[in-house]
Amino acid sequence: MKTDILEEKLEDLAPKNYGLDIEREKAEVSNEDWVFGAISQPSIVYIPEDEREEYLPLGEIQRGVEDMMDCVTRAYLNKLEADFNWLFRHNRLSLDSRAFLVENGYPRDDDSQGIEFSDAFIAIKSKTTKSGNSLKAPAQAIHEFGLVPKFLLPLESDMTFDDYHNPKRITPEIERLAKEFTKHFIINYEKVYPDHFEELYKEEMIVTAGYAWPDPINGEYPKVDYQPNHSFLGIHRPKHVIFDNYRDTIDGDFIKKLASDYNLLEYGYRIFISAEGAVKKNPLGAIGDIFIRLLKALKELLT
Repeated sequence: MKTDILEEKLEDLAPKNYGLDIEREKAEVSNEDWVFGAISQPSIVYIPEDEREEYLPLGEIQRGVEDMMDCVTRAYLNKLEADFNWLFRHNRLSLDSRAFLVENGYPRDDDSQGIEFSDAFIAIKSKTTKSGNSLKAPAQAIHEFGLVPKFLLPLESDMTFDDYHNPKRITPEIERLAKEFTKHFIINYEKVYPDHFEELYKEEMIVTAGYAWPDPINGEYPKVDYQPNHSFLGIHRPKHVIFDNYRDTIDGDFIKKLASDYNLLEYGYRIFISAEGAVKKNPLGAIGDIFIRLLKALKELLT
């Protein structure tokens, strides 16, 4: 009996997993995976380091009744939401792509600077379990299946893990919309090793992983020797500033400052929009597209 009680206490003291499945990551990585380097494709987004926090999403805690263990998915989507917010604010999208996003409810409340993607869609498609997920699987799911707006598959406060991750939530209509997204936007990913972190941080944010979380000291989270159990979005350096799915215990937002020597996984991932897709264009071009939409609107008014 005393042994059982001691084991329970030790288990309570052990670091918990918040969604990163290290063993699955090891099993899924391949020598054929893209790796960041000299021949990497460019992104169509460039957000200067000192402006990145302006484009970040609102943030959401990754739990309802239970922890949803989808931190990896959320890290990628936090990055892509920032990218799309930048594209909207700087008017860098074609009329077709912009109209597709707005008409299908990707911006929050018709706010073109508040793109919100469904975390649940990618968490389900990448087969997140109660042990979490690899870093690779959600990135591959985004690349392969596309993205849908958050309102279609929201996280509700009374949801259990099984409620949130139920594949039956994804209807054929949602699948079709995601497929249409892939026709408008090409999203790729590649592994990034630490010797390229400084170089890449000048251009983009990086999805990485570490231990969550020691008690902060003087406003930052100190180095600890526990293995990574959680994924998050690295915003910029020289000190690690990250965007998380749990609130900062210092000021209550989702941004945390980590010590410069904080233990991170030995690599991270870059996810990026490499191009707008080859959507079939109207022969008349953008002006023709606008004219056709006006005709459709007039027809609806007259019927």
